[in-house]
Amino acid sequence: MHFSKILLISAGAITTGLAQGFMVPTPWSVQKINIGNIRHGTGGFWSFNLIDTPTPAPQGLNVTCSYNSRTTYRFAIDGAPIEQPCSGNPNVTFSLYPAGDHFTFNITHLYGNCGTADSPSPCNDNGTWRFSRDDVLGQEFDVQNNFGQSGSFNRDSISMYPKRAILSLKCEFC
Repeated sequence: MHFSKILLISAGAITTGLAQGFMVPTPWSVQKINIGNIRHGTGGFWSFNLIDTPTPAPQGLNVTCSYNSRTTYRFAIDGAPIEQPCSGNPNVTFSLYPAGDHFTFNITHLYGNCGTADSPSPCNDNGTWRFSRDDVLGQEFDVQNNFGQSGSFNRDSISMYPKRAILSLKCEFC
């Protein structure tokens, strides 16, 4: 009887220890990334959903971000968003712009206080992703219409691992 209790306690301790060993960083799930326009000179739009779970609030979030530019002439090039606040949460900003041979997609989330009582400063989580220039603009060249170039770029989902001010972990095999 005592031996089985000892085995049970030991098994529980080992299981807990193993679960702690499989803690991994929690990524941002960036879903439904979309860039598009109808034709040259008609403006453009950018949108995506950002989900950070199981990270608790205020660091964790679930927000939709979108941006429209009437000044966009060339698809994904003109009027690209630079540090634009998300409509669902102004503490989340994003950029998605051409940079040499690629497009840079950057998301920043400011929340809470990571400073001191005398010198408060927000916590800053920041993630960056690179799409190839051909990946984004190649879709434009595939879509022609009688009114000029139209373009679109879509991604169902990416997992972005941000640099976090406060570590967020999840159990991989629990």
